[in-house]
Parts: sequence; structure tokens; C-alpha cells
Amino acid sequence: MKYLYNFYKRIFFLLVIYSFCRVSFYIFNSEQFTSNVFLSFIEGIRFDISALIYINIPILILLLFPTNLREKTLYKKLTNILFYIVNIPFILMNTADIEYFKFSQKRITFDFIDYLSLGGGSDAFTVIPQYIFDYWYVSILFAIQLYFLFKIKQIPSERIEKNYKSVGKYIGIFLVSCGIFILCARGGTQYKPIKPIDAGIFSNTNNSILVLNSPFCFLHTINEHTLIQHNYFTKEDLTKIYNTKHQFESNNFEKKNVVIIILESFSKEFVGYYNNGNGYTPFLDSLISHSLVVENAYSNGIKSIEALPAITASIPSLMDNSFITSPYGVNNFESIASILKEEGYSSSFFHGGTKGTMGFYQFSKKAGFEEYFGMEEYNNENDFDGTWGIYDGPFFNYFSDYLNGVKQPFVSSIFSLSSHPPYYVPSKFENTFPKGDLIIHETIGYTDFVLKEFFEKSSHNDWYKNTLFIITADHTSPESKLAEYKNKIGRYSIPLIFFMGDSSLKGSSETIIQQIDILPTILDLIGYNKIFFSFGKSVFSNKSWAISFINNEYMLVNENGFLIGRNEEYKNYSDRKLKTKTKENLDDINLLKSIKQQYNNKMIGNKLQKNEN
Repeated sequence: MKYLYNFYKRIFFLLVIYSFCRVSFYIFNSEQFTSNVFLSFIEGIRFDISALIYINIPILILLLFPTNLREKTLYKKLTNILFYIVNIPFILMNTADIEYFKFSQKRITFDFIDYLSLGGGSDAFTVIPQYIFDYWYVSILFAIQLYFLFKIKQIPSERIEKNYKSVGKYIGIFLVSCGIFILCARGGTQYKPIKPIDAGIFSNTNNSILVLNSPFCFLHTINEHTLIQHNYFTKEDLTKIYNTKHQFESNNFEKKNVVIIILESFSKEFVGYYNNGNGYTPFLDSLISHSLVVENAYSNGIKSIEALPAITASIPSLMDNSFITSPYGVNNFESIASILKEEGYSSSFFHGGTKGTMGFYQFSKKAGFEEYFGMEEYNNENDFDGTWGIYDGPFFNYFSDYLNGVKQPFVSSIFSLSSHPPYYVPSKFENTFPKGDLIIHETIGYTDFVLKEFFEKSSHNDWYKNTLFIITADHTSPESKLAEYKNKIGRYSIPLIFFMGDSSLKGSSETIIQQIDILPTILDLIGYNKIFFSFGKSVFSNKSWAISFINNEYMLVNENGFLIGRNEEYKNYSDRKLKTKTKENLDDINLLKSIKQQYNNKMIGNKLQKNEN
């Protein structure tokens, strides 16, 4: 009984630690949550217990299995060492999510391992020490939890007498305990064990993220990356509602060069044009007056690794992990590079990070980009920012020099990186740009200045006037100041600008557009008239919607409001904070269902090309 008590004591201490972490998580992310917060804390205990039982199965066996080896000093030391080994990583994970959640908008899941593994983990070894310094308060919270964890050392002494009665008693305790712990691990007596999607049901709250803990989500997403096939509509009805094959009517295909500029964490909130002139992008604001600007543009995800497939191949990540790290990343697909290659275009992709960072190199090659240029190809560590890669200034200059020498027509894309934590600018630019209210503001000003230099330099070259430039963001920044953007909708609001080098393209569009619409819009603008595959649509179509997926929840933004689909339940809201419910529109529900069906079934069937039925 003493050993059983000791195991309970350890679980109780861990529950206190997890609850402490949940309170901290709430304090640092309070703007994300609405009502029923107290009930979320109570329901969260159920998920904490479940995770802790799974994690501590080895300790359960070592402490409760009826053997007198438990009396040995070495056995006791082994039990304690294993206890710390299995629990500390999960406590670290749970604590790190206090800040990481602001970037991912979901609890850490198993795809985080895939993310770290890209590039051999070299980024992690560089970035983690910097994060420990930048987010020192999270490090302190972790240290406090470790302090209490290491208070658990004592293991009792209780010898089993070698007789049938004594042995039978301990075997009975062990078996009954196993039954109780299996029940706890399952989360109750319901038909199926609890999963992340069950969070919030008991407390009737939308704060499922607060109910959950990161270890629970991590454990329950191991090897669970497969999609479910949907059959809401017949093939004929499906293509009428939402078709992934496109063809524009055009007799004037102009082989314009295409340059796609993807800006790291460049929230719509930071661009002055969108915010009554209050921003940190004087150059972009001036360029917009000579461009086609999209007023209602959204990212399809909130991570860089999700943006590249969406922007260059019109593939959103409507699943728990990104397309690049998913099992479907090996599928055959089309991209702006592969489509235009058939028309005689050369192609290239630029990113100032190390080769393999976030799978960009691997994806760009599979997408058909002929050339890749990163930190290794740049080959000058004097311009290394010390964390992620080459500063935007010298790397955009390198990009411009390359374009000056490449044969036309070409399609090329560059992904910036300076406006990423830890938000460094070159020493010669320190105190040059407004620091604003957020740490990211200075680097936004720096990258905007870099864009100005890039366009000024490029404008003197003959390829410039024959080039369509697309400027957008990979996702928004977790750093936010304006209330308008501090909600689930604003978290996806990005700038989107189409600029023609000869300034022939001007105006604004109120159409709701997303990253997966960039590829078809490019093809529409240059007069491409062949069949192609795309999950998106052109900005010039009569369709106005955007889709995203996170935490087992679809969000369809359209002119009727914000439709949320979760577990085959659909709710419509009229406000950005998703508080005011309105009547669901059947056409909107059918559109969302058709997107789900087309996406899942084509991913499963490897049918992401124009010639696949």
C-alpha cells in the first residue's frame, strides 16, 4: 500500500505542476479565451490525468509490480531516474507551449518533431538558446516546476512476505491499480478513449486549447497524420460547387516574368495603407498606389512551412500537420514553376536560411524550381544574422543581381527572414527605423527599406517592366497591438499586392482572397489559357472566400460571415471574435463540405494534377 500511495503522490505533484502551467498558459494568452475559463481548468484535470498515466506507465510498473527488488537501493535510484527522464521532457514541452502557442495557435503535436528534424535540427541548436534568453520568464516557470518535481525522491520500504496471502494481496493491488489507471488513461468509462477533439465538451466551452495540455496532444498525434475520405456529394455535384480544375478564356498569353516576394511575419496590421496610414512600411504604402491591392487577404495557415505550398502550388494545409511534413508531401502536384516551365520559363527559389530549413529546399525541388539559393550558396558569413540566416538587405541584393543575369521569361520567389524572432537588424541600421510598440516593428521597417532598395535597383534593368511582382506574407506575426487583429480572423489577415513593373496594373479588390488564390491569379493576369489544377481561384472570379484549418476546426471566411466547422457541426458568426452567432447558410455549408471532400479525397488518391480525375 505504501508503494501505491507513493505513486499517487507522484501523480498528484505532477497534476499540481500541470495545473500551474495551465494557469501560466492562460495568463500569457488570455486574449485567446472567452467564457467558462474556470470550467476549462476543471475539465483540464481529466486530460492531465490521462496524459500523466500514459507517461508514467514505467513508474507504475516499477513501483507497484510485486517484487522485493523494490527494497534495493539501486532499484530505487533507477525508479527515480526514470521518473525524471520520462516527465521532464513533457513538462518542458508543456511550458514551452506558453509562448510557442502564439506562433502555432495550437498545442504542440507530433508534427513538431517533423519540424525540428528538417535541416537536421541545426536551426534548433541555434535558435533554442536565443529563445531561452528572449523568453526568460518561461525559463523561470520551467525552473520552478523542476524544483517541485525534484522534491519527489523518497521511495518507501515495504517487504512482501513469501506466503500466498501476502503475495496474493500485492498481485491484487497491482491488477486493480492497473484497471483504475487504464480507466484514467482513457479519460472515463465512455465507449472510446478521449482525444484532443473531445476537449471542451464537458464544460461546454470553445476554450479547448486551455482544456488540453501539450503532452496529451503530442501523444495522441503520434502516427495519426492520415485524412478521412468524405463522400458528401456525387462527382458531378461536387464539381459544380467547387472545382479544382481551371482554365481561363484568353487569346493573349503574355510571357511576363513572375517574381513572388514572401515576407516573414508581415501582418496586415503593420502596413500603413491598411490602417489609415499608421504603419511601418512607407515604401510598400507608396508602391500600393501603383498596384492592384487586395483589401481582404488571408493566409491559409500560421506557419512558414504551410505558406510555401499554399502560395507557389495552391495547396493549403487543411490537416493537423503541414503538407510538407505530411505523408502526402510525396504526392505529385503542380506549382507555378512546373506549370510555367512547360511554357519555356526558368525558375528559382531564394531563402537566406540554411539548406533544409523548414523543408523549403526539398519542397522547392519537388515543386519544380530549377535553382535553389540559400545561405550556403550565398557563402558569406559576414552577413549572417547569428540565428536564422543572411540579413534581408544583402540577400535581396544578391537576388536582384541574379535576376539581372537570368534569361527571360523567368519565375522566381524569395522568402525574407529578418522579421522573425529574435528580430535583429544589421548593426549599421540600429536606431534607424521606428521601434514602435512591438519588438517586431523595427525589423518590419528594415525589410520595407530593403524592398525599396531592391525595387530601385531592379527598375534600371530591362526585365523589370516585363515583370509581375506579387508581395505578400507567409503568415501574420504573433506580435499584435491593434484590437482589430487580436482575434481568430485577424490572426490570418495579411497584405497582398500585385504590381506590374510598367505600373499598368492598378486598383483595389474587395474580394476575399487567400494564399492559394495567388497561383491562379498570376496565371489569369498573364493570360495563361491551358487547364491547370488549383485549390484556389482567381481574384477576378466571382468567388469570394478563404479557408483555414487548425485544432480540428475549419474556418470559412466569406461575405456571409465566418463559418466554423468542427466534428460535422457548423456554426456561423457575424463578428471577428466569433461571439455573435447568426443563421447558417446552406450554400456556405455545402461549399465547406465540398472543399473538405475535394481536399481529402485528392490528397488520399494522389490526384493533385490537371490530368487526374
